[in-house]
Amino acid sequence: MTSPHDKRRRLRELFAGPDIFPAVACGDVVTARLVQHAGLPSIHGSGSTAHRSRGMADAGILDLTEMLSHLRYLCDGVDIPVIADADTGFGNVVNVQRTLREYERIGAAAIHIEDQLTPKRPMHSGFEGAFISRQEMVDKMRAAADARIDEQLVIIARCDVTDPQERADRVAACLEAGADVGWLQGRDPEAMRSLKAAMNGKPSVGVLPAGMTLAEYQQAGANCALVVGSLQVAGLAAQLQMLQALKTTGTPRTYLKDAAGAEDMGKFYNGQGTAEVHDVETRFGGS
Repeated sequence: MTSPHDKRRRLRELFAGPDIFPAVACGDVVTARLVQHAGLPSIHGSGSTAHRSRGMADAGILDLTEMLSHLRYLCDGVDIPVIADADTGFGNVVNVQRTLREYERIGAAAIHIEDQLTPKRPMHSGFEGAFISRQEMVDKMRAAADARIDEQLVIIARCDVTDPQERADRVAACLEAGADVGWLQGRDPEAMRSLKAAMNGKPSVGVLPAGMTLAEYQQAGANCALVVGSLQVAGLAAQLQMLQALKTTGTPRTYLKDAAGAEDMGKFYNGQGTAEVHDVETRFGGS
């Protein structure tokens, strides 16, 4: 397995590279390994995916311990870097320091912390968000940078405050305070380019806007695009088709025998962990 330090170093190389790269949100290890199997460079340990996988709204309901349990398996299960969602840092600057240390211990390559009040509310789902002051957010970034042991760990400042100028000023102040990467959000390419300019050459990341390609998002200033929800929706759509076939015909094979890639995915799924078990038993199982 690749060490956490090497994954972090690789993530920094990706952020410094000339091309935008995707980080795909995964709800479990086998899906994360599928992303790796497909040759994509990174995983997003998304809070919304963690919540929805448990039937919850993305509203800061999972606590630090629950998120660590979720993320630990993702970080440990793949050789590519995981960008880990820490919501608001689970509290004030004291909580942020503990969160940073715990995320670092489980092997996260990056951590993003946002400027909503604790608990956060999912504005993308129609909830109304409330925000801490700029100084409080800057202090959280200072606290996170101070708690970091491995300097390769990437700290991402996510500023969601609605006023565009305040958002730009916050991101700039957070980057000056010790964050490595700024959050690039919006739907208007010109507005995003203005926000990117406030980052003074530092890398940026954000959720890939609906209707935008990776190339278009890069033109707006992004270095990394988080692909959130799409993998889960695609999986649910395929699973529903299989369930309908089961109801209609009495067997899942009706769907699986004609589904594109199903045979290969069956081998991929059934092979999880098998090679590792055989290897360990061969080397250490005795006579």
